[in-house]
Amino acid sequence: MFFSSIFNVLDENNRSFSCCRIMSKNYLSKNDELRKGDFLISNNREWKAVFQEDGNFVIYGWKPFWASDTSGSDGMRVCMQEDCNLVMYNKSDQPKWHTNSSKPKSNMCRLRLTDDGKLVVSRESEELWNSDKNKGMK
Repeated sequence: MFFSSIFNVLDENNRSFSCCRIMSKNYLSKNDELRKGDFLISNNREWKAVFQEDGNFVIYGWKPFWASDTSGSDGMRVCMQEDCNLVMYNKSDQPKWHTNSSKPKSNMCRLRLTDDGKLVVSRESEELWNSDKNKGMK
């Protein structure tokens, strides 16, 4: 199952039209990324992890549950890297926040939003990081 976000695009004549971007439902795999406004949603649809316009990466249930505490930063994208480190980069490709979960020579890395509202970074079946045990930058 996929979710899309709608955004406006200008064509070659500067006319605006709506377009869709498809993203995975509850996970990012190696080299996948979220841009501002993109989100993951848990399989039970009770949790949403949003990369907000203010640069904060936040898990919501009925209220904010966890945050990267990067509000006001110049973060532009959150990337699941090949080395299993989830990193927020600014437009100059400088890291602003990361999970410190780097493991070289990884075949499969994934960030997943679970049905109990946790973000989990895993390599194969090994959990490397989760939001329940790790706070944001504060």
